[in-house]
Amino acid sequence: MKETVFVSGANRGVGFALVEKFLREGFCVFAGSRKSSADLSAILKKFPENLTLVTLDVTDMDSIRQAVKKVAETAPALDILINNAAVYLDNKGVLLEKLDLNDEHLEKTMDVNVYGPLRMTQQFLPLLEKGKRKLIMNISSEAGSIADGWRKEAFAYCMSKSALNMQSRILQNYLAPRGFKILAVHPGWVRTEMGGPNASISTEESAEGIFKLATRKWTSEDVIYIDYQGNAMRW
Repeated sequence: MKETVFVSGANRGVGFALVEKFLREGFCVFAGSRKSSADLSAILKKFPENLTLVTLDVTDMDSIRQAVKKVAETAPALDILINNAAVYLDNKGVLLEKLDLNDEHLEKTMDVNVYGPLRMTQQFLPLLEKGKRKLIMNISSEAGSIADGWRKEAFAYCMSKSALNMQSRILQNYLAPRGFKILAVHPGWVRTEMGGPNASISTEESAEGIFKLATRKWTSEDVIYIDYQGNAMRW
């Protein structure tokens, strides 16, 4: 039976590149996103038997439960969960004194970037426990590193990724006895809407590296926080 993977935030950027990569490698792919895209519609025509598009809002528990139900109707188990959906809502270049801390960007950033992956993991856990790999990949960022923190702004985004890293550590502690491996992966500085046109790598390069990590054999004792090439990151 073909291996299965669920990718959230799959309609563009690294998420879409991951969908395309896993499909080309013969996986059965579930692509979750709040709305579809021309890219997803086009690739569905190429891989109609192996790709399932799933409407998903990671801030809505009912939406996640419906996504789990849809996956379960197609596959008896889920091998890999990639929590990729994320937002960057900070106003670039706006320093602390000028920030409007009454707006919704702080809460929404945490809701999507931190609580979203935790909701996904909780609800997909029964399917993941039946899978062969039992792998959960949280797409993090170098921005979440406290040891190597250099920014003077982007409070919400950086804090959310640090929290996601802690979530990954706690999940590994909790799920290791059940054979799970949790990874918090920095995808690189990628040329996406979030990364900008001057970023150093393409979405395809990032997806290639993440795919290699996803298909590697892991133990619960292995490193958790790494970049897309497998290099250990400092917490």
